[in-house]
Amino acid sequence: MHTHDTAAAPITRYEQSHERSHKQAAIAALLLGAAALIFALSVLLYVFWLLLAPLVATPFDADGVRCYHRAVQVACLKTANP
Repeated sequence: MHTHDTAAAPITRYEQSHERSHKQAAIAALLLGAAALIFALSVLLYVFWLLLAPLVATPFDADGVRCYHRAVQVACLKTANP
């Protein structure tokens, strides 16, 4: 931001619009920073969810297959022949 000495002369329309454009740019930068922070926190939360999600096992089906789910991963094991 620029500082102007307003005691010597009145502020012109150009100076008013100049200050307004600086104010709008500062608000835009603040909003962009807030959006970037929210995005970074959501990515961090997603990574923690992937790492810390509990392992859930499904019951055996008729073919003797049991699947294990963890976050977005699925692993199935065939434990016995019918």
